[in-house]
Amino acid sequence: MTETLVHISYGINHSQINQLVDFRYLSGILELFLASGSADEMNEIRVVFDWVHSFRVTDEGDLLKMQDDLNGQMVTGIYKVEGSHYLAWFNEQSANTHDGDNITHYLIVTDDDVIDVLSSVSPTISCY
Repeated sequence: MTETLVHISYGINHSQINQLVDFRYLSGILELFLASGSADEMNEIRVVFDWVHSFRVTDEGDLLKMQDDLNGQMVTGIYKVEGSHYLAWFNEQSANTHDGDNITHYLIVTDDDVIDVLSSVSPTISCY
């Protein structure tokens, strides 16, 4: 299975996502706070998942194999992952109890961190 990234547009240049500023997780809800822009003008992006099955945060420098496998596709931005190895792992670990559920693997890439999210609801993305 080959993973493919599909960019999610949210109104600003995805190459400007600089960092994960903060995140909160409570009762299945994941809220991510990202910074984007340059030193002259910083914007904040808030990404909220109203239900999360699983998530992980990894330093991008520790994902060398993933970067190689994606052959340059993994640049800063917000993506859906098609052919997800993480989703396949999750289904295996849950003894396929979620077969038939519409779970999507989302990938948020910053300069320093990679956040993987498995959710059955689309995120709400707002810029301010």
